[in-house]
Amino acid sequence: MPDPNMGEKMCAFVILKSSTSLVLKELVDFLLTKEIAKFKLPERLEVLADFPVSTFGKVSKKALGELITEKLSKEAAH
Repeated sequence: MPDPNMGEKMCAFVILKSSTSLVLKELVDFLLTKEIAKFKLPERLEVLADFPVSTFGKVSKKALGELITEKLSKEAAH
């Protein structure tokens, strides 16, 4: 996701199984057990119903970037 100071920060987009929940701390704690480098840890968690898909059938990183940029803009306006 865009960041005015760092350029970008990590944001995790996830799709949860039905009747499950997840908070950022749980995800970060799990990733730390997998020895993920700290600079790769997400600073935000976004839960989606589906991932946006490109015309090639792959997850569209561009669409995810646009989605979070729009969401951050709306949050900043409030």
